[in-house]
Amino acid sequence: MTGQSVDMTLSEKGPISLHTRGGVKLTLRPVGAGDAELLSRFYDGLSPADMQFRFLSAQPHLSSSQLAAMIAVDHRHREHLLAFEQASGELVAALLIAADESFEMAEVAIAVAPAYKGRGIGWSLLHHAVDLAKARGIGRLRSVESRANREAIEVERTLGFTSSAYDGDSTLALLEIDLR
Repeated sequence: MTGQSVDMTLSEKGPISLHTRGGVKLTLRPVGAGDAELLSRFYDGLSPADMQFRFLSAQPHLSSSQLAAMIAVDHRHREHLLAFEQASGELVAALLIAADESFEMAEVAIAVAPAYKGRGIGWSLLHHAVDLAKARGIGRLRSVESRANREAIEVERTLGFTSSAYDGDSTLALLEIDLR
């Protein structure tokens, strides 16, 4: 893009609203320094399978170092967006995007609270991540998924991600979308 100045951050200027296909109205905002307890409660509320799918390891809770890393994002190459249901103010999902230094590749990870699954939240957040990555000039977006997480893989495929084997681990799939 010549002649234009592209905002090379992964954060928005303030909260944004999203409406899911399932009728849920969400407000997204970047994580802040005071969100540790909120995030800890959110991830503690996920099922063991959801924790396995999100972190690709069996762990019942976030470690203090994981929690610190999820909060200490630079809002430029790493962004952690929290999704709140507008009606209740409840944290219902989290979206993490991490781009490389050159913005050629970014990885995306999403977690949705069990009570809100099947309402289009994951699809809407992934779609938002794709739009945000495109707007920031990121060339490729990817996600590493457990092959057992068929729902997430199907959502990613509906948005144009292609699946391939993940080198070194036959239980994982690499899903990628070219954004250029």
